[in-house]
Amino acid sequence: MKSTADIQVHFNCHQCETDIRVTFRTQQFTTLQCPRCQYSHSLMKPTIGQEILLDWEKEAAFQKIRADQTEHDKMELMLLVIKVVELLTWRDEGNGQVRAIETLRQWLLLNGVPKALVELLDARGPDGSSPTEHRV
Repeated sequence: MKSTADIQVHFNCHQCETDIRVTFRTQQFTTLQCPRCQYSHSLMKPTIGQEILLDWEKEAAFQKIRADQTEHDKMELMLLVIKVVELLTWRDEGNGQVRAIETLRQWLLLNGVPKALVELLDARGPDGSSPTEHRV
């Protein structure tokens, strides 16, 4: 009786080309002789079945986590854009623009964005001022 864990292997004998079939059940290694020429063959159970299924399950779980993280990142970015737009359109004599830049810079720092991009938002103008400094 064949169980779901049984793995069937068939190949041609290296000496006489006779078709040889082997069924692995619980053993990982077997030695057999060709019924026609008596040539000896040593075989290892192929790593298929449960091993590959487990690898696929791990990969599927990893991809789901990655997709969930990507969705989360997109949502956070959308919330940031909304917050920046709100700050930029706030009528408070320019302070909203400064707060928008500070909010964007803080988000970039917290989310591991390249330092050069963060520094770009804090660049000093020709007069030595910074766009994130509040002007009185």
